[in-house]
This record gives sequence, structure tokens and C-alpha cells, in this order.
Amino acid sequence: MNNESRFPLTPSNPPQPNYPPPYKIVDGCLFLEQQAYDRKLCNFLPYIIRELTLDDGAEISKRLLLGGLRSNGEPLDEVEVAGSELASFSWVSDKWGSDCILEIGALVKDHIRYAIQQTAVKAEKQTVYAVTGWKKISGQWVFLLPGSDTQTVRLPDKLSRYEKGEKIDRTSFFVVKDLLEHPPASRPLIFLLLAYTFLTPLNHFLHMADCEPKFVFTLLGRTGARKSTMAALFLSFFGRFTASELPLSFRDTPNSITHYAFALKDVLTCVDDFHPSSRQEEQKLTATAQAIIRAYGDRVGRGRLKADSTPMASRPPQGNAIITAENAPDIGESGMARTFIYEMKADEVDLKMLSFFQNEAAKGVFRSFMLTYTEWIKAKYLRDDGTENRFLDCLKKLFERYRQEFSAAGIPCHGRLPEIVSWFRIGMIMFLSFLKDQDLLTADQVNALEDEFISMLYELTQKQAESIDRDRPAHIFIRKLYALIESGQVVVLKKSEAPLCEPKDYIGFEDDNYFYLNTEAAHRAVKKLCDDQGEAFSVNTHGLLKALAEEGLIDTQGGENTKSVRFGNKIKRVFCLRKEAAQKVVDATML
Repeated sequence: MNNESRFPLTPSNPPQPNYPPPYKIVDGCLFLEQQAYDRKLCNFLPYIIRELTLDDGAEISKRLLLGGLRSNGEPLDEVEVAGSELASFSWVSDKWGSDCILEIGALVKDHIRYAIQQTAVKAEKQTVYAVTGWKKISGQWVFLLPGSDTQTVRLPDKLSRYEKGEKIDRTSFFVVKDLLEHPPASRPLIFLLLAYTFLTPLNHFLHMADCEPKFVFTLLGRTGARKSTMAALFLSFFGRFTASELPLSFRDTPNSITHYAFALKDVLTCVDDFHPSSRQEEQKLTATAQAIIRAYGDRVGRGRLKADSTPMASRPPQGNAIITAENAPDIGESGMARTFIYEMKADEVDLKMLSFFQNEAAKGVFRSFMLTYTEWIKAKYLRDDGTENRFLDCLKKLFERYRQEFSAAGIPCHGRLPEIVSWFRIGMIMFLSFLKDQDLLTADQVNALEDEFISMLYELTQKQAESIDRDRPAHIFIRKLYALIESGQVVVLKKSEAPLCEPKDYIGFEDDNYFYLNTEAAHRAVKKLCDDQGEAFSVNTHGLLKALAEEGLIDTQGGENTKSVRFGNKIKRVFCLRKEAAQKVVDATML
């Protein structure tokens, strides 16, 4: 934000606030002119430099940039005060020091407040945006980022590296095209990152079309795989980033991350370094990962109340996020379905090409390319209400078409994955269409690149689907149960050899086709194993039986998931786990 004041604050040329009657300046102090005598109000001269309208994307508030003079003519620091705080004057000693004194007496504060407000007549009026991305201002769409020539965008210091690009020679855009032809890493990774990056400025309109992206992109890999470096390279389309200067980290609190995620509208961010060093830290960071992935995966802000018990405006994430991690957070099937994971190999990055693209990004080429991309969106799709509505309709139809095409491919998967495929494809086709309109690609090249991307995307999505399957509660239970049985930590007796008394750690019986298991005992044993290994297993017995039944892993009878079965001279209530089906789950894990 530009903090230049209306007045040149120098001791040799101090400003002279213009207070209307009955207020006057006497010996550098503010006085109230009265019939009997002039009443001193304070020993300094406060005035309004600039009236700020702060728009954070959810609420609009007023703030005042204040200046002042001590009685000796020395200028006071410019300070920013919320409009609602002006009349209290509790800010005076904090911001200007205890030697700025308000006199004692009735209505003194009211008079000073009124005198200050009278100086606002000639004060500059300015709107400050505390949010990035698309905003309709005076009937025109604007893409907000710090560094704009026309709008003031102010983000917290932690987000200070976001910056708008400058217009440069279009020949520099061949550099971005070279990401396709001479990628600095494997083609699948670069294609995914390009699609995700150029999907992100569409978030606002995808939200309007009721198909907003609801997932995060996770880069997984061991130390040295350059996960953070690749994330920083693509964040460079929105600012000045390096691997050591990414905006967010798993060392930040979940609340602060989701708070910043709301301000980062229609831009890409990164939550860096899921790398727990202890069991306790793993639990903490896993909870953070769960909060992040839920926030981006659901796009629902937390419900909160103001001090007066009225509801605060909802603040869900509005951009897209990359997570970097050394190992996948243990977030369960539902969490896994809200993230798309790419596992980077140690030798996947071409260091020579990476260095070339990093240098170009540092010159601002990527930021300038994104500036031109957003201007292209505005010129082509946002010219007027009619083209805007057609654009929204087109996005919705593309989303539904791509989702249906993936479903028709017959890849069994979680219901969210076809949507993730659709969002990636929308980002890629918009990027390729932009390159074509800039005469950087031909129509045939666009079709060939899109086909290549679809093939890679489908293959990666199938792997993701298999990974999600492994995190289903029923599958986790089966794997842990078999591990317990094989290690002898639990006892399963032969059905034909029922003993007179049950041994320690007994959980049930078996025959050639079934395990007949006591629900509470089997669930308790698996839960304890997961706890001992630092893994989550939060499903209760009812949820477990339901999940096992839905996947055809247990026999059901009359809508019940357990049966009464005779063992020797006793009848026990058990669930009947099909060995053949369970073994397939175990075998799939070994592939």
C-alpha cells in the first residue's frame, strides 16, 4: 500500500490541519473556542490523511490513516485506526506515546473526534483490497494482485511475495510454451502442474457455475526430490517465490492457514513440508493436513459469531493449494478422495532445464504470462453479461462432459475422482486454448497435447483410485486383522474344535470359508494396533460392520450384519467374514 500522506511531514514544513470553528490551534494545541474562554482539548494536532475502505472479500470496513503534530511542530507517525476505534482514543498512547495528552472534562473526546472528522472533507478516499483474484469494480472485471497500477491490494506480510506481472514482449511467452516441449521434470508432473495452475484463475467462475474445484494437489517424495522447488516454480505465475520462500507451511496453525486461504482467491498457494519428526508431531501435522484438505475439499468456512452474537461472514478457501509431503498424511478414505497425489522420484527433475525456467521466472516472465492469460479471459469471456453467462454455461457443460467421459472409461473409483479429472482437464484445455489464440500452438498441436494429457491423467487417476481403496475403513480392518492373526497377537480357534474355555486374546472361530468374529473383540484389537502404530482408525463397530457389508466382505441376514452361530454347545453372535473376499483385499495391497 502507498502510505504517502497529503502533507509533507517534515519539521521544516509541517502540515497545518484546517479545523473549522469553533476549533482552533493555539501554541500547537487543539482548542475549543467558547464565549467565556478558549478550552484546551489536547496537546497535539490530529487529522485525517486518508479514508480507507477495506474490502477483504467478505466484509467491507472503514479505516482511517491519521497524521498529527506535537505542540512543538514535530510530526507524529502516520497510524492506521479502525473507524469504530476512533472515538475511544485508546489507540493514542499505544501509537503516539503517553506524551500525547487528552485533557480532562466532559465531552472532550467527543470534541476531538468531531474536530478530526472535520478534516476528512479534503482527505483522500481510497479502497484497499485484502483479497486477490477476480472482482467486479465499477462494472468491469479486474484480477486483483499486489502491484496493480489501478487498484491497491494489501496482503499480510506472510503473503507479501504475491505480485502482479508487467506487460512484456510476447516473444518471452515462448518460454512458457517450452514447459511443454522441454519440461524440467517428467511430462505427467509438468502437465498436471500446468493444468492446476491455469485452472486456478477460473475458480471464481467455476464457483458461479456450481462446479468449483474441491481438492488439493499433493506432491509426495523423499527429501531431495525437489517437491518445494517445483511448487515454487509454478507459484511464480502469481508472484516471486523460491523453494525457501513459500507462503504457507505445516508449522503454521490450521486456523491461520485457512484464514490466508480465503484471502488467496483465484491464485495458487502452497502448504509446504509435511515432515513429522516424532509421533506427537505426526499427530499434530496430520490434524493440520486433515483441516486443510477438508477446507479445500468442501469449500465451507467455519461458522463463527461476532462479539454481538451475530454470525460472521463465511470464509472458505477461494484459491487452489499444493501440499508438499515426504509421506502421505494418514487422513483416511474421505480425506484421500479430496486430494490428488503425485509421487515424485529422486531423479525426476532435469536440473539444467529447471535452472533455466527458474531464471526466467525470476525475471517475471511467468507473472507476465499470467497477466496476459487473465486479460485474455476478460476480453474473450467477460466482455458483457451475455458472454459472461455463456462462459459460465460452457464451464458447467465442460465439467459435466469430462466427468461423464471418465466415468464411461470404466475405471472403478471413488465418486470424487471423476470430478478431479474434470477440473484438471478444464485447466489444461484453457491453457492450450490460450496458447492457440496467441499463435503459439496450432489446432492439431492442441488436440495432440490434450490427448496425451488425458491418457496420462487417466492412468494416474487409476493409481489414485487404488490408493483410496487401501484407505477404506473395511480394507484397513482386513489388513490389520490378518497381521494380528499371522503374528499371533490374537487367537482364532477352529470352529470344529471349540474348547471348554476361551484363551487369552481370543476374537473368534474359523472354518475353510469364514472367520466368525466377535465384533467388539476384533474391533478393539485392530483399533489398538492402529493406535500403537500411530495410525488413525476412527470408525466405530456399527460403521465397520456397515462398511464390510457394503463391500460384500461379510454375510448378512435379514438386514442384520451379524448372525447367531453355534460353536460346540454355545451360540454366539458374530459377524461372518468371507475368507476369499478378504484375501483379495490383502493380495491387492501386496501388488
